[in-house]
Amino acid sequence: MNAVVDIFLRLLAGFIEGLVKFLQSPVFPYIFWILVAAFVLWILWKIYLRLREKNLKNISYSREFTEKGVYAGDEVELIETVRNTSGFPLLWVDIESYFYNELELEEYERDPDDKGTMQYLISRFNLWPYMQIRRRHKVICKKRGHYNLHVASIYSKSGPLAQDAPAEIYVYPKAIPLDMQDFAQGRLQGDYVSRRPLYQDPFSFAGIRDYRFGDQISQINFKASARVPFGGAATSPFKVNSREFCASRRMMIYMDFHLPMGMSMEGNEYNRRGEQGLSFCAALVRDAAYGGFRVGFAANCKSQNGEMSLRFPCESGEAHMLAILKEMACITPREGGSFASLLENAVTEGIADTEIVIVAFAENPDVQARTDALERLGNSVQVIILEGEEVYDGE
Repeated sequence: MNAVVDIFLRLLAGFIEGLVKFLQSPVFPYIFWILVAAFVLWILWKIYLRLREKNLKNISYSREFTEKGVYAGDEVELIETVRNTSGFPLLWVDIESYFYNELELEEYERDPDDKGTMQYLISRFNLWPYMQIRRRHKVICKKRGHYNLHVASIYSKSGPLAQDAPAEIYVYPKAIPLDMQDFAQGRLQGDYVSRRPLYQDPFSFAGIRDYRFGDQISQINFKASARVPFGGAATSPFKVNSREFCASRRMMIYMDFHLPMGMSMEGNEYNRRGEQGLSFCAALVRDAAYGGFRVGFAANCKSQNGEMSLRFPCESGEAHMLAILKEMACITPREGGSFASLLENAVTEGIADTEIVIVAFAENPDVQARTDALERLGNSVQVIILEGEEVYDGE
């Protein structure tokens, strides 16, 4: 026992002797003031963190997409806007939100083992007093649908601070190129060839407009395009000739989601063909609307408001076209009401002088009587059967 006490006393004496030498050394004042400064900084940091927690509620956050609607496969930007409304600097502010997998963030690296339906996004900001930051994220819209972002959260130690940050986008069915002239000549299924051409009059001239998706290279007015200022605010660097169209041009597009009795199809194949059909109908609606038609659309599927069918009458204008495309983005690709009743309503209303296009999964003998009645009213009826990898190859 005495030996242990003796060893402890020797160690204590050595420690005291070394401490005295350290305090008498010329290095001690520097180390002392460094420790004092570190302690003061630690106290200030703790005070800053407490004040930061209280001022996080002064952050204003919003976000929006650069487009209200795009076609599947297109790219759009998500703009985040965050503003510090206080005079207190807020550093390392993390804003967290969940993002649909169908809207793929360009810089997002997804874990291949993650089977979730949402992406977890964290945006970090350093905000000085009254500072505003706008950050852009490139987003690839992979799948048709209507997507709504609602709430984002600001991370804090006391718990997440919810912020209402609504952002909405419609992803229309994937755009496919169509040759309307070939289509008018009866390249697709159907025996009736319309006497009303579906293409522009090449000898008329209505003016010059911006280039749009689907315009042919031969329509480009290179002289007008050369006068567009480089890097200016023009929506398109190319200008195209706008042609006149015939009057009273009408097109009504129907899509039938019904599978005839005795016909079976796997769910994935049904969805694939349904998306093909919607892509074809969207392309027809787009090209017809831009081509001067009065165009309408109807289908026997569940609509956004819960009804078991939808119908847009023949009208003209871009606003009407966008209303149809938005509804197509929200469609549930499942059979709803009776397709024959949709055609029966058209017969009852006495629709005439209209190009009628029916897109279906298979031939349906039950609707043949209605199509015959529509033809007797002076309409042309063409039936498109969905099969194969492509709906229409333009050849």
